[in-house]
Amino acid sequence: MSISTAVSRVFITLCMIFSLTACNYINNLADWWKSSSTTTTAADTPETHKVDKAGKKGDKTEKGDSKADKPKKAKATGEIAQVSFAVGGSYAQWMPWFLANEEGTYQQFAQEYKVDIKFVTDSYQDTIKKYIDGEIDAVAVTNIDAIAQLVKHDIESDVIMITGYSNGSDALLLPADASSDIHGKSLAAVQFSSRHYLLDRYLMRNQIGFDEVNLTSVSETDMPSAFGNGQVYGVAAGNPNVDKLVREQKAKVLFDSREVPKEISDLIVVRRETLQDHPGFAKALLATWFSVMERLQGNRRGPTLDKMAGLANLSREDYDRQLTMVTLNDTPTKALSAIRDRAMRKSMRYIRYFIERHNLTGSEAFTGWVSYPGRTPALLHYNAQPLQNFVAPPLDLEAQ
Repeated sequence: MSISTAVSRVFITLCMIFSLTACNYINNLADWWKSSSTTTTAADTPETHKVDKAGKKGDKTEKGDSKADKPKKAKATGEIAQVSFAVGGSYAQWMPWFLANEEGTYQQFAQEYKVDIKFVTDSYQDTIKKYIDGEIDAVAVTNIDAIAQLVKHDIESDVIMITGYSNGSDALLLPADASSDIHGKSLAAVQFSSRHYLLDRYLMRNQIGFDEVNLTSVSETDMPSAFGNGQVYGVAAGNPNVDKLVREQKAKVLFDSREVPKEISDLIVVRRETLQDHPGFAKALLATWFSVMERLQGNRRGPTLDKMAGLANLSREDYDRQLTMVTLNDTPTKALSAIRDRAMRKSMRYIRYFIERHNLTGSEAFTGWVSYPGRTPALLHYNAQPLQNFVAPPLDLEAQ
C-alpha cells in the first residue's frame, strides 16, 4: 500500500470520528436548551402572569376604589345562588315582572340557570337606593336615572336589556285653557329625573332659556294635586299620572316623549361583579321577560293583560291605554337589535348635556360614564353578550 493511500485512510477515519463527536455535542446542546426552556415556561411565565393579574385586580381605575376592598359573593359551583332583583312603582311597562313574581316564573328557571331570584318591590326611588346601597343585585331603572344616580356612586353595572322606550308616557302638561307660552312660569317635575330631562329638551328645542322658567321639584305622588290646585303652571309627569291628568283634569299635552323617540328608555341593570360570578342571573331574567312577552301573542294576550291590569290596580281599558304609551322590546331579536342600536350614541349627546349641566356625576369624566357592546366596559356598560347568547346559544355552554 502506497504512502498516499495510507494517509488518505487515516484522514477519512479522523473525519468520521470528528463528525460523530460533533453530532453528540449538538444533540446534548439541544437537549439542554429544551430542558431549560421547559423549566423557564413552567416556573417563570405563570409567576409573571400572576403578578400582572394581581396588579390589575387590586387596582381600581375609577376614583381609586379597589374591588379588593369590596365584599364579594361566593361564586356558584353547581349550587343555586341567591340573587335579588328590584322593580319599583306601578308602571304599565313593568307589570310583566310583577306577573312573573305572582306566578312563580322566577323559580321555574332556578334549576336551569342556578340562581334563586328574590323579587323585591318598593317605591321607584327606594329600589334605586337599595341598589346603590348594595342591598340588591339588579334593578329596573330608566337610562336617565342609571347615569345620573348609579354612575355618580361609582357602581360598575351592566345593562343586559332595554325592555322598552317611552312613547308618550312622559309628558309636559298644561291646563286645557292655558297659553302654551311658558316663559316665566313655574313648572313641576321630579328633579333630575327623565321628566326633568324631557322638560330640558323642550326648552332647548324651542330656544327657551333654562332660567326663563321656574322649576319646582315635586314627587310623582304629589303631581296631580300640584297640577289641580294651581300650585304650578304645568307639570312634567310620567304615567300613570299623564293618563290620569289628561282624562280627569283635562290637561293638554304640550310636549311628550314621542317628540324625542328612544331617548328615554327602561333598562335592566345588574351589578357587574354579580353578573361575572353568576352569568345564569342574566339568562334567568331574560327567560322570565320573554316568557311573559310570548303570552302577549295570540289568544293568551287578553287573559295576560287582565292579570297585569289587576296587579297595576287599573281597569283593563286604562291599562291598555297606558301600555300603548310605551314601546316594548317583546322578542329576543328585537331586544338584541335595540341594545346594539348605534343611534344610542346620538341620544347620549343630549343626555350628556343634561347630566353635565346639572353636575350629576361629579368629577367623573364622560368617557367613564357609558360604554357600548364591544367596547371596554365603563361604569355603565351596555352588554349585548347575554342577549346574544340567548338568541344564539353558544355550542360550548359550559364555557359561558
